[in-house]
Amino acid sequence: MNKSIFQSIAFGLVVAFASLPLYAQTTTPDGVKKDETVAKVETNEGVIMISQEGAEFATALPDERVKSKTRLMVSEDSSATVVYDDGCRHKYDKAGVYEISERCVVALLPAAGTKGWVLAATVFGGGAIALLIDHGGKGDPRPPVSR
Repeated sequence: MNKSIFQSIAFGLVVAFASLPLYAQTTTPDGVKKDETVAKVETNEGVIMISQEGAEFATALPDERVKSKTRLMVSEDSSATVVYDDGCRHKYDKAGVYEISERCVVALLPAAGTKGWVLAATVFGGGAIALLIDHGGKGDPRPPVSR
């Protein structure tokens, strides 16, 4: 079997295996409405306000659940932490208005929890396997084109 075909098959299997848990998270049994919230807002100090679905800003409740695209307003001398469902924590301590993303923006850093590390390890491991299969320490057995 041609090495490039074998590499493509191996890479496809690695990607398919890595995406199964992500696919499982997006599906729900029939008749069950999926919770659309992606995180909760922890108010650390000061005044934190949120605006969901284009509504007016209101003071954030303790551990209030939010959807993606919710706007978070942090005032001077205030801070809040958005805790995503996968355990990733993103702290906001500068005054401003921020939009909550669907997934944690630091998903491959240590604070991201298990999912980020599994995805990073899968991609890195798949690349390492492809390199080992490709080169295997033997080099290209074909003679050079120009002699």
